[in-house]
Amino acid sequence: MGKTLILGATGNLGGLTAARLYRSAPQTLRAATSRDAGIRRLDRKFPGAEAVLCDWNDEASLIEAMRGVSKILVVTPDLVTDESVVTLNIIRAAQKTGAVELVVRLLGMPPGFTLEQADPAYVGARCGAGLHVVAKPLLDASGLPVCYVNVPAWLMFNLQSFVAADVKAHRRIAMPATTDCPRMWVSEGDVAEVFARILSGDAAEHAGQEYLLTSPDRHSYADLARVFTEVLGEPVAYADDDQPLRDAMGPAFDQLMTYLSHETGSYAAVRHVDTLTRMLGRPPETLHDYITARKELYS
Repeated sequence: MGKTLILGATGNLGGLTAARLYRSAPQTLRAATSRDAGIRRLDRKFPGAEAVLCDWNDEASLIEAMRGVSKILVVTPDLVTDESVVTLNIIRAAQKTGAVELVVRLLGMPPGFTLEQADPAYVGARCGAGLHVVAKPLLDASGLPVCYVNVPAWLMFNLQSFVAADVKAHRRIAMPATTDCPRMWVSEGDVAEVFARILSGDAAEHAGQEYLLTSPDRHSYADLARVFTEVLGEPVAYADDDQPLRDAMGPAFDQLMTYLSHETGSYAAVRHVDTLTRMLGRPPETLHDYITARKELYS
């Protein structure tokens, strides 16, 4: 059996997926990071698995990391990735090693959305669909056996980045009103479990598939404040205030706002499909359950 390579295994989704694979088959896991400190973290977290240095901006390091690999997970980070470089390097490396049976790639874009439809500023923000409209056509044309896991929703770990500090300190959801809309939310744990199931399964069954992961519910910021009120048992309000987001994002604030100004409209027509329940064999985690399980972060 070939190895499963997790590119970016110190990241949120990559790390959660690696942990699930490690529990079932540690000897098949190859966890990659681009930093020496990441290697030490991976060695501590996954003893008995294989940790490797790999920079996806460097094709040669990708080729080395892919030797003996049959399956690959690719999750590229927002704001910093140049997909025209990274995705092409991954494609060329996989083609040159010649043994890859499945590339699993995260997307976060409305189904059918294309680069031609996207505002150049949206693409230039290098976030969400602005990344993926560049990557997907390259992968489609590569001839590689690719499986897409498409999550046109906000992942719930964004709560920790965007609102946790203000909820804890001031009992409010502070986000700029120009970024508000009824959004779907999906748990990163559920996405990682889907990744792990695909990577543990028959590659031929998943190659060529696109799995759309959505939520039956949508939440505006005011809706989100009501969920926090229910969980915490104290009033949490919504405030139109961009300062906490500025503080959290630093120099990337304007870049994120460019993305969000397009995202509020482009995802509105996405319809819910029950893929998560079918693939997990259970209902997906709700926002209420997610926040309840992490209540100490907001108390």
